[in-house]
Order: sequence, then structure tokens, then C-alpha cells
Amino acid sequence: MESIDVFFKPKCICLIGASDKAGSVGNAISQNLSRYTGKLFFTNPRLAGKTLYGRKVYSSIKDIKEDIDLAVIATPATVCPMVVQEISETKCKNIVMITSGFSESGREDLTESIKRLISKNNIRLIGPNCLGLLNLNNGLDCTFNSREKYDLPKQGKVSIITQSGALGLALLDLASKEQLHLSKFVSYGNAIDIDESVLLDYFACDKATDVILCYIEGVRDGRRFFSALKNASKTKKVLVLKGGVTNNGKSAVKSHTAAIAGSSKVFSTAIRQAGAIQVSTIREMFNLAKFFSFYPRDKFDGIQIITNGGGFGVLTTDQLELYGIRLTKPTETTICKIKRLVPEYATVGNPIDLTGDADNKRFVDVINACVKDRNTQGIAVLLLLQLPGLSSGLSSEIAKIKKSTDKPIFVLTIGGEKTETQIKEFERNKVLCLRDPRDAVEVLKSLL
Repeated sequence: MESIDVFFKPKCICLIGASDKAGSVGNAISQNLSRYTGKLFFTNPRLAGKTLYGRKVYSSIKDIKEDIDLAVIATPATVCPMVVQEISETKCKNIVMITSGFSESGREDLTESIKRLISKNNIRLIGPNCLGLLNLNNGLDCTFNSREKYDLPKQGKVSIITQSGALGLALLDLASKEQLHLSKFVSYGNAIDIDESVLLDYFACDKATDVILCYIEGVRDGRRFFSALKNASKTKKVLVLKGGVTNNGKSAVKSHTAAIAGSSKVFSTAIRQAGAIQVSTIREMFNLAKFFSFYPRDKFDGIQIITNGGGFGVLTTDQLELYGIRLTKPTETTICKIKRLVPEYATVGNPIDLTGDADNKRFVDVINACVKDRNTQGIAVLLLLQLPGLSSGLSSEIAKIKKSTDKPIFVLTIGGEKTETQIKEFERNKVLCLRDPRDAVEVLKSLL
């Protein structure tokens, strides 16, 4: 996968179609690439000889004396065949083609021209009609995201493969808000060369990636995709969100990336047989990704509920039972121990209801008791953070217990802005926070 590695770790980049026009794709990419510490060159015949973001602009990639190993194209579609021809006359063998206006808009002729050129010259290409890619490990960003409109996620070990560029941008923004830390991101668009299968093979071998998130609208080679997915799932957690599962959705896919949506039932069966996890929503995908990022143990049978809200515990219990998720039963020894730790009006079993006057110490003592219980495999802490007994510091106290065990301990809570502030504190401490009992169902059904 050395040729794919160049896309994420280039030594020398050339942006073809750099622009000084504010709000343009070429300008946004110019700004984002300007932050890269490697060698960088800009080309645009209109700006030749001028300076853009501190760099001289050339007329053509052929005018640059350095050996370019990655070319990023942001020119109009009609010009792209000529640009690729010029690239083929240099030593550059890797292209990210941001440009849209190909098969997705009926220009099959332009698509075929690009295919012939890259095949003839042994060039690898991501795109066209894509957002680009980034690598948070080295600061590479050749997307056309506006940094003024979104915050870049922090560095982690989750990588994203997306067929849709615009959705990819939203995923990056959401990852920042949700504190999902990323390693790499790639939008591959029309996939006339490098597709989801090639990228899965790459991330399967990428030591900086533990979890792979995929948004896929359609695949052209089902056998190849299944093989790549199965291989990646042996060493990574792979979560797949499928676009185009309804008839109207399939029609939308054709006009979006010119992909073949295919049978959603066959696709779902392939995902399951390959050992990956198919998710239904972005929220489910992110919750699972955070779980896999935060916890070393990802398989367990049953859950223990601890709460300070009886009704919240009842609702969650109903949801879990409706979807066949088992509640574990504490041993008699643990029950006796917990009864000595809580008021006599508390309910000890599963759920354990610590009641509305519970303070930090009561939660910590009971969580510790359950962690030591041989029947307890995972703990869902249902917190109503609005109640007066709880004080700041609970997130760090629960995080400390979490670090002491391989038994997953996560939080389920609901509330307004002040609750959201505390949720961020929990997740800064790598304790997963879910916001609805149904979220717990979606996470647990993939783990039990």
C-alpha cells in the first residue's frame, strides 16, 4: 500500500488551480495546504509569477524543478484532461482531483478521458468530485473546508472514508463537537480509480488507525469490497453507514456520485458476514466509534444499571429488554455490600436506584462495588445531573474507576445546556456519554 501512503504522507505537493478569489474552492485549499510543513507549490496561469500565501505561483506543474509526489487538482472539469496530461509528463504519480462535473452530471466523456490517461501513465487518483483528504498526524489538509466555519477535530485513532464530500465536512465538524478524535479523513467521490476497497486495504494496515468509519453510497465490485471489508475487520473496528437504502435514496445516489446503490439487503448481509458493523444513523456511528476509542473491552454479555432517577431507570430497562439486551444480576454478596452503602429506601438489584438525593460518594461506592462483582460485565450509570446531591468532579471520579478496570463504564444522561457542559467533561475524561435510552440500545446491540 506504499502508493496510497503517499497521499497521506507526501513530501512535495503541487496544488493546480490555486486561487486568490475569496470563497473559491482553489482559495480554500490554498489556505489549508499553506499550513503543511512539507514542500508546497501553487500553479495557476492567471497568477503566474505572483505570490499567494507566501509562495510563488507557477503557470504549470512542468515549470517546477522539484519532484512532486502529490498533485491536487482544483480546476474546471473541462480543463482536467489537459492538466492530467501535463502531470503525466512529470514524475508525479498521485492525484487528488477535487473537481466536480464528471459522470455525476452526465459528462462520461471527461471521465473516460481521465481514466485513459491515468491507466496509460500508471497514475493513482482519488476523486473526482470529492472533498479531498487530511491527516491529523502531520497537519496535511487538502480539503476545501473553510476553517472559519468549523473546528478541526483533535488527533486520535479513528479514520473516516466517505463517498460524499459535503457530508464528510459535516462529519469533521461533528467529530470536533463530539470530541471524536481522528487520525485521517478521505473523501473519494466518483471513485474512477481509488475506491472504498482500496482505502479499506490501506487503513487495515495503518498503525495510526484503530477504528474505520465508512459512508458508502454504492460499490462497483461487490466481491472486491467484501474481501477488503473482511480483511479490515480482522484487525480494526469497521462501522459502515449506507446511503441509498430506499428507492428514492438510490435515485439520489445516481445523481450524486454516479455510484450503483445496489440491493440494500444484500449489502447488509455482506457487512455482517464480513465482520463489520452496519449502523443506521450518524449518531449511532459516532457513539460506537467513541465506545471503541474509549474502552479496551468491546464484547460483554449483559449490563448493570445504576441510577439516581427511578423513572429514568425504568425507561432504560424497558428499552433494553425490548431489544433483547440482558440485565445482569449482582451476587448476593454484592447486594449485601451495597445495602450497607445506601439508605434503606434505595432499591438494590438491577437497576440499582440510589434515589434523587444520591451524592458523588454514593455513586462512587456503588460503582466500585459493582466493578468487583463477578456477574457484572459492564455498567450503565444513569445520571440526572440536575439533582442537587451531585457536585462537580463526578466525571473525574468515574473516569478514575474506569481506568482501573476493563469492564466498560459509560454514562446515560439527559438535560439542557448545563448538562451538555458536563457531558463534554465526561468525554474529555474518555467516559462515553449517551443522551437517550435508545442510544444505549444501539451501542449495546453491537457489543453483546
